[in-house]
Amino acid sequence: MFGIDSKTYFKSRHNVILTILGLIALSGLCVLFFKPYRIYTWVEAKQTMLLWAEIGVLSAMVLVMAHKLKSKHDQIATLHANSDEAAAQVQMFNFYDERGELKLSVKPENLYYLESADNYVQIHYWGGSKMQALLIRNSMKNIEWRFRETPLIRCHRSYIVNLEKVQMVKRIDGEMMLDFNDEQIANLPVSKAYADQIMIYFAK
Repeated sequence: MFGIDSKTYFKSRHNVILTILGLIALSGLCVLFFKPYRIYTWVEAKQTMLLWAEIGVLSAMVLVMAHKLKSKHDQIATLHANSDEAAAQVQMFNFYDERGELKLSVKPENLYYLESADNYVQIHYWGGSKMQALLIRNSMKNIEWRFRETPLIRCHRSYIVNLEKVQMVKRIDGEMMLDFNDEQIANLPVSKAYADQIMIYFAK
């Protein structure tokens, strides 16, 4: 286009908008000059030009909105990709208390679940040759947010579970339960509020 590569030209949203507006304006001029019998007065001519201008503005607005929607879609896709990558790259789960002091670092394969205990959180993990538990002063909400891009997912108001350690999802007396397939670890309940995200995770 005018000595410029068309692909390069149309990569700019501004250039695309200007091109569309130019084509609409040219169409309007063609109506005015090549079909004069449809224009009887100057008032009608102005009304016609205003109509074409409005069409041009509306077209530009639609184009801008479509571009913004595409940008949002691309951002969401990027976030999902980054989340999957971040979850795959977790090497240690670091737990801090509410003052920001590191209390525990545990490998993902050794962490099973977290349990709410009033203003504290009890971390259940495999240490040595048995299950161990560490109580830290923090909130489940803070920990849930910190590990939002990992397999640590809220399954109940009182529990956050490492879904990588769950072996089975089953129903007992109509209640969904998470089974670690280990006699030392009790099944964890899944409340209705979190059931969908649990099933989505396993559906992947």
